[in-house]
Amino acid sequence: MNRKIRIGIAGAGQMGRAHAQAFATHGVEIVGIVDSDSERAKDLAQSSGAAAVGSVAQLLGMGLDALSICLPHSLHFDVAMMAVDRGVHLLIEKPHCVTLDESRRLRAACAEKRIKAMAGFTHRFLQSSIEIERRLRAGYLGRVELMVDRLIANGLGAHAPDWYRRQALAGGGIAMIGMIHSIDRLRWLVGAEITTVQSLTRHSDPGSDVETTGLALLEFASGAQASLIAHRSPVKGHERTNCYELFGTKANASCSVGSFSDQRLVLQGEEGRVEKTYAADQPFKTEIGEFLAAIADDREPSPNLVDAEIALGVVLAIYESAKSRQPISMSEFIGDLPAKLHHHHPVHA
Repeated sequence: MNRKIRIGIAGAGQMGRAHAQAFATHGVEIVGIVDSDSERAKDLAQSSGAAAVGSVAQLLGMGLDALSICLPHSLHFDVAMMAVDRGVHLLIEKPHCVTLDESRRLRAACAEKRIKAMAGFTHRFLQSSIEIERRLRAGYLGRVELMVDRLIANGLGAHAPDWYRRQALAGGGIAMIGMIHSIDRLRWLVGAEITTVQSLTRHSDPGSDVETTGLALLEFASGAQASLIAHRSPVKGHERTNCYELFGTKANASCSVGSFSDQRLVLQGEEGRVEKTYAADQPFKTEIGEFLAAIADDREPSPNLVDAEIALGVVLAIYESAKSRQPISMSEFIGDLPAKLHHHHPVHA
């Protein structure tokens, strides 16, 4: 494709803006923006050199090559299927769907139409994540035996979209919105499938019908085990923190991500203690570079819809386990999936 790729963005909120800025760094043409808030769409369109349009159908009629979907989660499936019908490639913010049935139908449609579809698991593209993944593949940590991941997010104050509080629109709370990143990242890093899930959740915000706390224990086919905690803190002034640790037979890794521009990685192994900080990261740029490269190279992007379906399935299994107070077998819960595709591991731009 020698001409500029033509991009449309559905959703002009925080994620839509992040995608627009990242696409702009790659020199593609953003042709249209749609949002239920017409003023917000106009504002992002003006800053992106694009047109604000009134509907997804109108946006898809602009001759797009690819569509970035940054809408309330319950809208992802219908908009994605409209794009597939037009032969438009897809970058979908996580979770890509809110039910396994939606995910299976979308995956089948994309395969039939040869659509490149990528899930927006931006945490894979953090410099700290890429460094840990590189060392894992080189054998630096040895066999990973235990992983611990803790996300303490902000409460749903005035800054948060109202749909975050609604099960029908978001598909879930902190597990669906935040812990899903940890699930995808740990599965990707350890390179093994999740076999069993056991969990607890709690709803403590009277103004919301989604969970504010999630605790999960995961078992992996490699023998590794993981403990995940996600919580929305109602304390005023709390700063979001995500810390995770990997304990291997040869070395340990500890990573703290306050924001994308505040990452700290500590490695402790045979070579002693190594500390690295990352203060100028652009993971959305790296993520979108992978998406555009997959289109150009006519290959599956990473993460793809199988990865997205597994992460979604684990979140839904967390909800089922919390309800039943029983462990969930992922092979029984999610069913058969295609063999895991070979992952293209991006180099940070």
